Amino acid sequence: MRYFTFTIIFLFLIIQSFAQSNTEKNIVGILNEQQNSWNQSNLAGFMKHYWKSDSLTFVSKNGVKKGWQSVYDGYQKSYAEKGEMGTLNFEIFKIDLLSNKNALVLGSCKVVNAKGTYQGYFTLWFKKIKRKWVIVQDHTS
Repeated sequence: MRYFTFTIIFLFLIIQSFAQSNTEKNIVGILNEQQNSWNQSNLAGFMKHYWKSDSLTFVSKNGVKKGWQSVYDGYQKSYAEKGEMGTLNFEIFKIDLLSNKNALVLGSCKVVNAKGTYQGYFTLWFKKIKRKWVIVQDHTS
């Protein structure tokens, strides 16, 4: 009986580790897609990984924006409209899986464009909604 219990626990840990690894790969893949879209001046591609909802929250030094359209409009006005998207680079420090449907990502971002270099840090809350990982909250400073 003891051997059976140990085997079950061991198998559970292996499955949990595999699921965690797969989720982290998915999230890193999303961030790579965002980075590539930005670097191709494709704002729509960059935004497709944000939750298309009025409940999306974006926090920056300029305050709090609510809703996908508000965040899109802010990026459009600040970067895309002016042709100043430049080159984006993400560095991921840590991905914390809070559950099978929630993850926090801590990292840094760097945008180099004609006006100079912007560097900052971000915390992203990813949530799995309808079997798809999306950003539901972005705090960038």
